[in-house]
Formats: sequence, structure tokens, C-alpha cells
Amino acid sequence: MSNKTQQRKFLKKLYHLHAWVGFQLALVMFVILATGTIATLSNEIDWLVHEPMRASTPSEKSHSLQAQDWRAMYEAIKAQYPDSKVLTLGSMGEDYFNYRARVTNAQGQGRYVYVDPWTHEVTGETSLLTVQRVFRDLHRYLFMPAFPGLPIVTAFAFILLISLYTGLKTTRNWKTALWRIRTQQGARILLSDLHKVFGLWGIWFTSVIIITSFWYLFEFGVRVAGSSLEPSAPTVNAVVTQNSPSRFSGSQLEQGFIQAQQSIDNWTITAVQFPRDDSSVLRFKGVGDNPLLRERAHKVDFHPYTLQRLNVQYPGNMTMGNYLNEYADPLHFGYFAGLTSKLIWFVFGVALTGLSFTGVLMTWKRTKSARLTRAQIATLPIFALSAFYFVFWIQRYL
Repeated sequence: MSNKTQQRKFLKKLYHLHAWVGFQLALVMFVILATGTIATLSNEIDWLVHEPMRASTPSEKSHSLQAQDWRAMYEAIKAQYPDSKVLTLGSMGEDYFNYRARVTNAQGQGRYVYVDPWTHEVTGETSLLTVQRVFRDLHRYLFMPAFPGLPIVTAFAFILLISLYTGLKTTRNWKTALWRIRTQQGARILLSDLHKVFGLWGIWFTSVIIITSFWYLFEFGVRVAGSSLEPSAPTVNAVVTQNSPSRFSGSQLEQGFIQAQQSIDNWTITAVQFPRDDSSVLRFKGVGDNPLLRERAHKVDFHPYTLQRLNVQYPGNMTMGNYLNEYADPLHFGYFAGLTSKLIWFVFGVALTGLSFTGVLMTWKRTKSARLTRAQIATLPIFALSAFYFVFWIQRYL
């Protein structure tokens, strides 16, 4: 048998593998891709739905908040919700958002409260059940607990990798396929051209999604093994004083903010995590000059009573695993360059989701299959499991 014949047989097997995984596993894959795509702009969807989230101050003032502004926001929230505990307060990343705090009342019920960072006025509140929460949890866990949800979702990165490899190996004349969309030769040719165009232009995007998904799976495996890529927060002596977390003052916040600002060079504080109990720290988080790192890559922890500095973390003193871990979310969801990168991720996410859809249509037109296949039926328990856990998931927000 000649090398050319062997090569043709090999490519034919790859083509059939490409078609098989794309068609047989399309139900779950489509849900994962579609929800991930929507998740990239889910905060913006919430912005459209919830008026209290919308900032009215011109963006020229961005990144100029001072310690007294944080104190004023905190005190405004405490004045309006005197019987509630403020758990977090921070930026939502873009100038068109107000700042958001998470508060809980005496019964432990949580709400999001929004405050204008410049006028320091509370603009309103929303439930914790936001569009962003729904699509993030559906995309990341299928509403399940971390196990089995995250392993199931991230395992589909292997399917994406197989699809990418087999698709590239069986696509000929790349330079032509990158641009060719034939509209006058029937639906099957049109679908084939669209499939190739979406796939080839999105190689870089698909690769990013695969790599970051593998990283999430690796991070989960580390946790299962009893370790963590991120160091634990320091604890403090549980000594109840007149300055206990339930009576944490705006003055303490302002003092801590000033000290935190001085603890790391060239960074901007974007969030505060208040002590939940008498053994928790006061934590400030923020961003430096590398937009690809999550805000928690920079953080400073304080004793909530004495404001003694307990820990400082920044890229220069992080372990390699911890450092690499902070790249995952910004790259996976594309929020590292504001709305511009979110829109780019959304467009390519739509294209990647479209690959799943056009692939199914092409296979269906070729096989004329009118029923679910055995492999497709075998994936249905995943949806049943998702629906089962959704009942418990939604109860947390009712």
C-alpha cells in the first residue's frame, strides 16, 4: 500500500472522528459553548436589566477613588442597612457600573447593594440571583456542585481538542477556505464553507478555551488532592472587642485602605473583603500593570482590630502555580481589556457555538437521521443530573 493511500485512509478516519464527536456530543457541547458565550457579557446584560447598576459619572474620573471615597460608600451602605453586615465592596470592572456590595441581614439573607462611587449615594439593590450568576454557574458547573459539575464541563475540552486537531488535519486549501463562502451551490456547500471559515479564523480562540479549561481541571485535581494553588488567608486571634466585625467602622476601612495602598507599588485597589467573623482578616484586592491577572493576584490582609498587616501578595512573591492560576479567568472570559475584549470573546464564542450547530446540520443532511443516536441518548443523563441539582441551586436564592 502506497504512502498516499495510507494518508488518504488516515485522513478519512480523522474526518469520520471529527464528524462523530461533533454530532454525537453536540447536545452538551452546544449548551456549554452557548452559556459560556453569554457569560462573557452577562454583567452587561444585568446592567441593561437593573437600573441601580448603571453609573452616571463620566469615565474620566476612573481609577481616582481615594480612601475617603471608600469610607463614604461603606458608611452610606451601613446607614441604609444598619442591621446588615457588609461582606464585600468593590468595582465591577467598568466605568459604566456602580460599585457593588454584598450584604447579609440578621437572618443570613444576602443582597447586592449598589453605590455611586462619586456621590456615595446608594442607588438600589438586587437579588444575588443575577443573569451573571445564572450563566456562570450553568456554564461552569451545569448547576451541579463542583464535583461532578466542573469535571464534566472541563472534560469537554478534550472533545474540543479532538475537533480542532481533526478539523485542521482534514481541511485543505486553507488560504481559500479562510475566505470562501459559496451561497449559490446549495445549503450543504454553504454550511461547509461557514464551518471552515468559523473554524479557521477561530483557531486561536478555541486554543485559549481548551488550554484554560485544562487548567481549571488541573486546579480542581489539586484541590481534590488536598492542596491548593492559592495560599490560604491568614487567621487572627478570635478576641471579641468593641471593634468586632459587626461594628467595623468607616474609619478603620479608611486607615486600612491607606496602609494597603502603600504596601504594593503601582497598584489600584478595586475590592475590599470585610471580616465575616472574629477570626477573619480584612482584605484589600486590586490590579497592577498586567491586565491579564485577576484582581486577587494583588492583595493585602490586615488584622481587623489592630490593622496590623498580616500578608502581602503580588506577582513578584507568588509561587508559579498561584501566578499562572490568576491568568485563567481573564483569558477564558475575555474581560482583561474591558468591553472591547469582552465583545471580541463574545463574537468568537458565537462563532465557536456556530461550529457546533453547523457541524450537526451537515451531518444530519448527510445521514438524514431523524432520531437521537445511542451516543446522544447516553449524554441525556447529564441534563437530568443538571435539572436535579438546579432544584437545590435555585433554593439558595429564593
